Amino acid sequence: MSIDLTTSFCGLTFKNPIIVPAGIHGRDGKTIKDISRSGVSAICTKTIVAQPVSDVLPCLTTVPAGMINSVFGSDKTTEYWFTEGIKEAGEGDALVIANLAGFYPAQAAELAAQAEAAGARMIILPTHCPHMGEILNAMFPGMNYQEPKLTDLAPMIESVRLVKEAVSCPVVVKLSGTFSHITREWAEGVKEAGADGIACSDALGPALKIDTRTGRPILGGPRGVGGLTGPAIMPITLRMVLDIALAVDLPIIGIGGVTTASDVIEYMMAGATLVGVCTAGHLKGPDRYTEIINDLEELLRDLDVSSPEEIRGLTIKKIEEREEKGRVAVTEKIIPTINEERCTSCGRCEQVCAFGAIRIDGAAKIDPDRCSGCGLCLSVCPVDAITQVYYN
Repeated sequence: MSIDLTTSFCGLTFKNPIIVPAGIHGRDGKTIKDISRSGVSAICTKTIVAQPVSDVLPCLTTVPAGMINSVFGSDKTTEYWFTEGIKEAGEGDALVIANLAGFYPAQAAELAAQAEAAGARMIILPTHCPHMGEILNAMFPGMNYQEPKLTDLAPMIESVRLVKEAVSCPVVVKLSGTFSHITREWAEGVKEAGADGIACSDALGPALKIDTRTGRPILGGPRGVGGLTGPAIMPITLRMVLDIALAVDLPIIGIGGVTTASDVIEYMMAGATLVGVCTAGHLKGPDRYTEIINDLEELLRDLDVSSPEEIRGLTIKKIEEREEKGRVAVTEKIIPTINEERCTSCGRCEQVCAFGAIRIDGAAKIDPDRCSGCGLCLSVCPVDAITQVYYN
């Protein structure tokens, strides 16, 4: 079957649904141009700001299933970005998206107009950085930077209004992971503001890692905190994307924790049109972008679909089916079945069963009287030898 990865988003055509959100691989024009050879359809600049600030060091560290960063916006000047950077980036094989932020709405609009004039094909406006305030106040005593209230949408709405007046290219608002409990309110606010799309999400946090040899925070800054990215946040950001898709009809860029093509599929099934891959590229190198794109094509073929559009929003349809069939709160357990020919007797299901319902006797065996029907054994079986169907 021929697979067509071409994707339409906000009136622009992307050769596939994979983009690189704001991060290290968007640090300058040359890097964007180089990374574009990986096959991704678009790359975001690091956040362009009117007054670049150096990062407090160290600013990056790994954690189990992710990474913490205390990175600010771009350390390049606006003069660089608008005379050289975006132009050089545009010589690559990927669309250039300008991620930018102003300290006030009118400044954001001014930056956006210059970015579009320099060749940016889309503008992304971030909303909240979980570590920025305390670090800025430490670096610039007397600045008295006030953390924005998470429920105050007015600055975002005004920024979108002014940016939309200043540019003709699509304007997308990137939600912060710190909005995870109020995603619907922010989605509705972005829609009201007149934005063309929503990206979700930026890092969660603030997050912390400590050096147990010294007791010191690993990262720089007053408390050594930063934004958490990577696989650890995907279950939350995936749910946020679903919430957005259920709340508004704006196109969505799903971002957060993607490391495999299967993760990409999940985001698209939740309602995303484009999917951002960032931390995986940092930790595994740009070849990981290429691998995910190639794997995505194979996964779609396995699903017997010819394009990403055929699976977009599938999870929403399945949720609606649960309600229609009156199966939103199933309480009668179903005992899993074991395919003994496929079972390798690895023991993972026995190990995780807190009810003592599974034992390995040649193949895995389940005691129906002990089994609670929880389903955990399915998720740890490495060979898909366990079946349990609650929802047809």
